[in-house]
Amino acid sequence: MPSAFITGCASGFGHGLAVRLLSEGWRVIASDAETLDGVLPRSERLECHRLDVRDASQVTAAAEAVGEVDLLVNNAGYALFGTQEEVDVEAVRDLFDVNVLGPVRVTRALLPALRRSRGTIVQISSVAGRTAFPESGFYAATKHAVEALSESLFQEVCTFGVRVRVVEPGSFATRFLQRAAEVSPVPPASSPYAGLRDVWGDRKTEVLEPPQDPALVVDAIVASLADPAPFLRVVVGPDAQRVLALREGLGPDAWTRLAGDRNGLSRPHGPGEVLSPEEVLSLSSGDAALHPARLAAQHGHLAHWTATATGRAALAHLSGSTS
Repeated sequence: MPSAFITGCASGFGHGLAVRLLSEGWRVIASDAETLDGVLPRSERLECHRLDVRDASQVTAAAEAVGEVDLLVNNAGYALFGTQEEVDVEAVRDLFDVNVLGPVRVTRALLPALRRSRGTIVQISSVAGRTAFPESGFYAATKHAVEALSESLFQEVCTFGVRVRVVEPGSFATRFLQRAAEVSPVPPASSPYAGLRDVWGDRKTEVLEPPQDPALVVDAIVASLADPAPFLRVVVGPDAQRVLALREGLGPDAWTRLAGDRNGLSRPHGPGEVLSPEEVLSLSSGDAALHPARLAAQHGHLAHWTATATGRAALAHLSGSTS
């Protein structure tokens, strides 16, 4: 009987995955900083642990208690949103302790068992693992760290037969936003960013889906376990697929400059950058230089152009230039 150790099982992806694996005959060791009493279906194959991933002694005790493990899912985590000027540094320290050092502690404790079983480690990252929005910098930094740690970890453990999956969901209907609202600071009335927040919100809404069914992420994780590939990056949700495809298509620098444009920056563009509406209209439909702007338009990242007649004309031009 295969066994899985999953953190963050009180709700969201961790809860859904625990229920799914139990239904498929797995032994599940479910953990969470909150109590799991009555949260998961009763089963003789279920073990529940109250576990704060910030506490190394709790992590060690849980690992020693569970014995052999075939699958580790580092799911526990949360988001903190706010500008880098206005978020308390101690709150950021706690965010990194949970989102970055938490998975490190759990992975270290269970790696001997995973080497023996030639098991699989699933790291729950995010679309924010390779991108960032205004006010998401600290959360995105933790997920960027998870991505880097996962790539390095894979190189360290792959010769032992241990597989690694990095899961990058978009917007999903979990307690993610509720929890973030509970812990994120209320911006002061005098905030210099007050006039920008509506724009920032619009830009995120344009490219993210309404919260999707978390079962899609559970499905993707389970499907990844059947894949023999030693390393997989699993992008889940059409919004994550669009955003990350565009980011990869443009490259990190042009992507970041586009993000500045979308959030109100007006500046000249250089060769290879995302073009302005005026530049798009000056080019022929077959010009290869249209590619960055056409790609951005196809992925919904130029909706801010609809605010002007020139921008609307440029978008219409791009839609007729698709090849």
